[in-house]
Amino acid sequence: MPLDFTFLDVDGLRVRYVDSGGSGLPLLLVHGLGGAIESWTNNIGELAKKDLRVIALDLPGFGYSDKPKMNYTIKFYSDFVAKFVQALGVAPLAVVGSSLGGHVACELALAHPGVVSRLILVSPSGVLPKSFKGSPALWRYMKVLEAKSVEEAKKALYAVDNKPVSDAYAQAAYEKIAMPGAKEAFLSALAGSARAPRLTAGRLSKIAAPILVLWGKDDTMIPAKYVELLVKMKKSRVVLLEGCGHRPHVDRPRLFNRMIADFVKEEKEG
Repeated sequence: MPLDFTFLDVDGLRVRYVDSGGSGLPLLLVHGLGGAIESWTNNIGELAKKDLRVIALDLPGFGYSDKPKMNYTIKFYSDFVAKFVQALGVAPLAVVGSSLGGHVACELALAHPGVVSRLILVSPSGVLPKSFKGSPALWRYMKVLEAKSVEEAKKALYAVDNKPVSDAYAQAAYEKIAMPGAKEAFLSALAGSARAPRLTAGRLSKIAAPILVLWGKDDTMIPAKYVELLVKMKKSRVVLLEGCGHRPHVDRPRLFNRMIADFVKEEKEG
């Protein structure tokens, strides 16, 4: 289904978002580093068909949201998402966070527990140890910042999952990263994630919401071995997905959408 975008002013920043509407349980999708609403192209419409009110936004600094010069920390993002959700009047709701978005979603659940009813983490960057200096895939992906053409952007995006992306997706990514302030925001958000407090076992145990963790077995961006901390959590359900890399919502969207919908609807049933 075509995505019907709109904009909202939140705390002085203009952000782009999509809201499927309806009376179903609300679900927020939070993209990763360099992502945008289009990261969820294979998910928004299908999840909406499963009687969910699906909401996704471009985080400030990304997509077509404002990109002021500032420090894009994980705390800033988690507080901003809380304000965004409250502005829409949809709290509490289930939150899906991918990669950097997973880190943001966890901090949102910790700092604003009344906002998050269910938490779905997709390869969350926050579980990485401080000693982690980036995977080869991440450094290859960062070459998107230097892309001088759509073809160069396409090569950089290939690194995310070692899989080709469509010309349309590469074109959109190339256009977004060329926008004023986009490269600076990308680097600031990356630094902000690296410097943020880690998601330790002690901190994760304080999250009140039930947690579903989805991780691609073939993830080279954030290798699946880092899921161990989440496996040990009593309140978490962890699924390792075969045939998936860093973005299982792209690699196996039908399976991803079904698992998300089932998990979110358990809230209503139970």
